[in-house]
Amino acid sequence: MRLNLNLATFYSRSARFVCLSALAMAPLLLYGAKQAFDSNSNNIIDWLPHRFEETQRLFWFVERFGSDEILAIGWEGCSLDDERVDELARRLREPVVDAPTDAAQYWFREVFTGRQTLVDLTEGESRLTRPEALARMTGWLIGRDGTTTCVVAMASDYGQQNRRGAIDFVRQAAAEAGIAPHTLYIAGPTADSVAVDIASNEHIVELGFLSAVVGMFVTWLFLRDVRLVTILMLTATFAWGMSLSCLYFSGGHMDAVLLVMPGLVFVLAVSGGMHVTNYYTFALQECSASEAPARAIRSAWLPCTLATLTTMVGVGSLMFSQLVPIRRFGFFASTGVLMTLPALLVLWPCLAQWWPPQRTALKHALHTSRLDRFWAPLAATTQRHSGFWLLMFGMFVPGFAYGVTHLTTSVQLQHLFRPDAEIIRSCNWLERQLGALVPVEVVVRFPGEHEERDRQMLQRALLVEELRAAIARSSDYDSAMAATTFAPPLPDSADGPQMLTRRLLAARLPAYRERFTELRMLAEEPHEELWRISARVGSTDVDYGPLLASLEQQLQTFLAERSEGSAVTAEVCGAVPLIYLAQQRLLSDLISSYLVAFGLILAMMTVLLRSLWAGMLAMLPNVIPAIAAFGALGLAGIPIDIGTMMTASVAMGIAVDDTVHFLIWFRRGIQEGLSRDAAIPFAYSHCATPMLRTTVICGLGLLVFMFSPFVPVSRFGGIMAWMLLLALAGDLLLLPALLSSRLGRAFVPRCAPGVRNVDEMQRAGALVRSSGIESGAP
Repeated sequence: MRLNLNLATFYSRSARFVCLSALAMAPLLLYGAKQAFDSNSNNIIDWLPHRFEETQRLFWFVERFGSDEILAIGWEGCSLDDERVDELARRLREPVVDAPTDAAQYWFREVFTGRQTLVDLTEGESRLTRPEALARMTGWLIGRDGTTTCVVAMASDYGQQNRRGAIDFVRQAAAEAGIAPHTLYIAGPTADSVAVDIASNEHIVELGFLSAVVGMFVTWLFLRDVRLVTILMLTATFAWGMSLSCLYFSGGHMDAVLLVMPGLVFVLAVSGGMHVTNYYTFALQECSASEAPARAIRSAWLPCTLATLTTMVGVGSLMFSQLVPIRRFGFFASTGVLMTLPALLVLWPCLAQWWPPQRTALKHALHTSRLDRFWAPLAATTQRHSGFWLLMFGMFVPGFAYGVTHLTTSVQLQHLFRPDAEIIRSCNWLERQLGALVPVEVVVRFPGEHEERDRQMLQRALLVEELRAAIARSSDYDSAMAATTFAPPLPDSADGPQMLTRRLLAARLPAYRERFTELRMLAEEPHEELWRISARVGSTDVDYGPLLASLEQQLQTFLAERSEGSAVTAEVCGAVPLIYLAQQRLLSDLISSYLVAFGLILAMMTVLLRSLWAGMLAMLPNVIPAIAAFGALGLAGIPIDIGTMMTASVAMGIAVDDTVHFLIWFRRGIQEGLSRDAAIPFAYSHCATPMLRTTVICGLGLLVFMFSPFVPVSRFGGIMAWMLLLALAGDLLLLPALLSSRLGRAFVPRCAPGVRNVDEMQRAGALVRSSGIESGAP
């Protein structure tokens, strides 16, 4: 009673101050939210920690050869006879003035065209025949038909810092060169990063607003009270703004994964607010409007705190991921979930205290009691046929568990966008007309000092060219180029007529060293010389694991046969190994984060129920949804992407909230002297309705994000809604069936000292109630 009086005094005295303080913070929170959305940036290089070997190897490669980012630009009718090719290339090479520094900058460090490269190879020092030159260019500058060409641009450091600006510059230059926008196709790693930025950010504000509108509309249908709905929406909006402001003011930035975090926090705040509202309406039936907020919080703080903590654990378990975007989502989303707790326990009751929904809320409470009559027959069904429900859930688990063993992962381009996305259409068109776009880099390392390099340059060029040709002949690759692609014809052997040619070329070839270095195909270190081979693979339906393993084996076999025991080595570099490692980490991170969430939530449930066995049984309704959802994905052959991976832990953290509420009411019924069979409908009558409402609000609020053009965001929303629905079925069907069966004895609290059995404890509870002493339930 003293706690209730203290809370009532606090809310009555502080309500105005808390509400005005929240109002004063609104401009700052809105500013932080806007800045957070504007900071959206994505780059796969940042996906894995810098300590990983593949990441270190990529940084090593970039320091010596520059980024392997290429931008392929083509259009309908782009051929060797199209003069617009030269005009576009000229415009792309022009400098621009950087506004902040007023310095001249270049968006691209190198621009190749089929027309100019053909001229250089046939009329320059190389003196190749036209068929020889076309053969060297086929697959990356020239199509298989021998006439279709494109412009290939390599982003400069300035362009990589602002990839969207570089793409906009290309579109503007193309329009000025007379190329119609609807015929223009742009693809490659640079365009991919921009497409991720645009698709993930496209309509995200509109979808967030639609999610809020859906939440507000559904809340209105459930509550039918303007003040209650307004209080709930203001509380959720405050938590939403706090989560985004924490991201921005902490120095973080938005990315494609974090974009779903604000919507998740909002619907969770609405969900928690519905439970508080439920306690509030019960309190209004027993006390005055001025005392109702304190009485509601007195009963709501424990389940709401436990629900928040379990959700934080589920979301926070993603911080154990090795993928940086998922780890950042785990941290900032769990921080946002934490923000909902003070919003629910402080701001919500202060708003209700300052602007109390008195008569309408009481009418709603009476209306709710009529709706709750639906739960009595359901409770009777689950109790009477508990074995049937346990068998039904148990029958489906093995099949879905089998599907889980067939899960695959992907972070490839075609699994990030819808089939009709512009980037997918551009990639498909360019790969059909020209060749593959994804670069796979190989670096051949020749040890030796500077004075030896010119003398051995021809020998090294011959070895690199032979390796390049061997890679290009593989069915896995469309083409491969190296420094030798831009060199004069190399002799086939050192015998007969080729001897003189070989000697002359050995003398001429060192003069090409500077050109090879400018093309980023050759790099020199103090004690070794590095030659680059850049192969091209397709962007769709490529299994990078076998491809990389086959390439590594090919390199080892080739060098073992031809280097004659020298110290020449070769290694695979670039972004593809990083992409493959990210795919591997998705599945391992899914398992590890889910096990962490399961273990921590199990520990919390064990403490709450004071029984490990009861805690394990209580986890069943929350584990089965993940098995069903991911088993269905495995059986359907749908790969897991970065958005899908997060749903298992997050959904379990959210779903266990309803389990906590149901079990708390079940145990309160036991403590008030009810039998186990009577405590189940008691729990139904007190929390089944808000459980249904919160699931509908969360599910529909997240389902809205299925309309996102960015597939990971779309799948996150859809799978989360599906798993929450399955979890509700588990809490309203499987959990009561467990409680009704013999297994349910584990959930009954231990008898208090001096009480011999549960029957005596129930009689003691009845005496307590008859004496007028409060039991703690509202």
